[in-house]
Amino acid sequence: MLNAKLAIGAALAGAFVLGAVAVGFSSAQQSRAPEQGETASHAPSESERLATSFSKMEEDEIREVVRAYLLDNPEVIIEAVNRYSERQRLASEERARISAAENIQYLLDPQTSFIAGKDPANAKVAVIELYDYHCGYCKRASGLVKNITASDKDVKVVFRELPILRKESGYAAEMSLAARDQGKFLDFHFAMLGASGVLTKERVQQIARKQGLDVAKMEAAIENDRLEEMVANNHALAGALGVDYTPAFIVASVDGQFIEIVSGYQPDVLRQKIAEAKKAAG
Repeated sequence: MLNAKLAIGAALAGAFVLGAVAVGFSSAQQSRAPEQGETASHAPSESERLATSFSKMEEDEIREVVRAYLLDNPEVIIEAVNRYSERQRLASEERARISAAENIQYLLDPQTSFIAGKDPANAKVAVIELYDYHCGYCKRASGLVKNITASDKDVKVVFRELPILRKESGYAAEMSLAARDQGKFLDFHFAMLGASGVLTKERVQQIARKQGLDVAKMEAAIENDRLEEMVANNHALAGALGVDYTPAFIVASVDGQFIEIVSGYQPDVLRQKIAEAKKAAG
């Protein structure tokens, strides 16, 4: 809301000086340096003067007309800001798609993530999820994600940690990756998403034990910088995509011909993009 107010305020301030832009252009035309072939004493013709300059009274009138119009029609400012925001959004999405396409091989790399599905080896579509275990919307999305991994043979889910919400999220992320070595990633992952409150070190270890994990082995795995590096690479990847939120879903055909990014938890949009990716994959 604050950013929107600032944008509207900036647009309003800019619009109030719209008339001054014309005046400034006129002044620039009057004071410009002579071009090659001209002399400093060249005087504009009467028609040139009328086309490129305003009197002081005309300048004041232009400013007043613009100001009065905008005060009477403030919706013009809102429309301008909305159009600008939409252009910015579309440009951001396009940059994200390009970046995702450039990094598709890494995004689908099983060595730097965890991949699950009914038939992941033959899946035509991948849903790459970036999440934080303290993210409420990631928790809400977990049911849909779990269903996709269990029921859709054409889709595989690529789980990528993006701990950004709390300092405790970093430990939870690394412990989650450590669970891969014991074959219990999914059980541990959904158990942590199902937990409420702050996931302190003690709580994470408690959840791990309930899932039958060897916490000592997980701690030993964390001592290796490999897991920390994987999380750091996810942060770098998110930065390249312009993603600074969770959850973020990258829906892609495995051949990279279709790529879309779904921000936040939008189940209908996510299902739609999965359907479109399937169609694109043939």
